Amino acid sequence: MKLKKGRFAKWGGREYELASYQRVYYLATEDSDAQKDGFKPQSGKHGRFIREVSLKELDDAYEIIPYTVYGSHRFLLEGITDDGKAVLVTNDPFVQDKLPLKPYGLHEFIMEIPFEQIKIDEDRIPILGFNGTGSRNGRGKY
Repeated sequence: MKLKKGRFAKWGGREYELASYQRVYYLATEDSDAQKDGFKPQSGKHGRFIREVSLKELDDAYEIIPYTVYGSHRFLLEGITDDGKAVLVTNDPFVQDKLPLKPYGLHEFIMEIPFEQIKIDEDRIPILGFNGTGSRNGRGKY
């Protein structure tokens, strides 16, 4: 299973991963049919296609941050291991006494549990001037 995490944008009624390099924005997908819409193979990444876009072309842009509530505590979902375990991270030091956590970075704790034991929720945080309703800066779509 692939974890949905990171920056995304809506363009042409579809959702794509969003990447940027030196203030140039790119939509990314693994759908080869996207070549009909101007997507080109991404150099060095087999099966991945990108398309340069301007911010004015986007319908919406946001960051998705997956999380779960486990043992009555909120954890960020860092990833999924090859053997199907969910990697959970928290910075809540009080959870350390209640669950089998290990130190992870500065003031963070980590644990792995079977993926089947969690329900994934997500926070969607508007980015690039969008306000979460598909419009930019409250002035409607560009």
